[in-house]
Amino acid sequence: MTFPTVRPARPAYPPPVPTGFIDPGGRTPAERAHRTQQAVAKAYSDWRAAHSRDIDPETLRDNAGAFQVSDAALTLPGVLDAVKANAAAAKGKADDLIKGNRVSQDGRAAADAFWHRKERLLDSIKDPSKLVAAALDVVANADDDQIPTLSEELPDYLASRKVPAGWLPSALSSRIPGLADAQADSILKARQLAVLQQNHDTLTNAMAKDVAAPPLLDPSQVDATPYTDTYTG
Repeated sequence: MTFPTVRPARPAYPPPVPTGFIDPGGRTPAERAHRTQQAVAKAYSDWRAAHSRDIDPETLRDNAGAFQVSDAALTLPGVLDAVKANAAAAKGKADDLIKGNRVSQDGRAAADAFWHRKERLLDSIKDPSKLVAAALDVVANADDDQIPTLSEELPDYLASRKVPAGWLPSALSSRIPGLADAQADSILKARQLAVLQQNHDTLTNAMAKDVAAPPLLDPSQVDATPYTDTYTG
């Protein structure tokens, strides 16, 4: 007697990594990066959803991280680099406005005399919270031609006294043309970069471990409201 031959089931394998990727574009580097991250996350999720439930667990383990080399995933570093460059340029513009606000050689003697008077005043104040208030008052009441001196001297002076100085750029911004807008732009782009960097890290980590794509944060939800230093004593 013969028995029918039972053919073994054909083994299931992961679907091939998709090729090609359409750049979603964007009006700014941050918008383009976010759209790209969203598109990559969707492509990755769709690829994972196409896996058969019959794939051997060992085969899945061996294939973990395969999506990292897809055309879609390989676009992620480039769009993030563009955001980094944009944020660095914005910071550089604000920094240049402060650094460019310097005392001329012709006005050096008068500037030094002015600073020595203010330095003696500030040295006489021992309470750090009162020192910050006094420095703010010095900036607010200085003449326009004295602002370059304070831009040069106050950052190092406050650092030497170990008191918060995060307020100084904002205080100077109203006295240096264009600085307020440049600093707001720098703050906004730095915060957008932080959001997009977090998205990048969590998404690429998920692809490396072959786990579900994480929720992605929207950089358009951050703004440039400046943080303020507070002294608690």
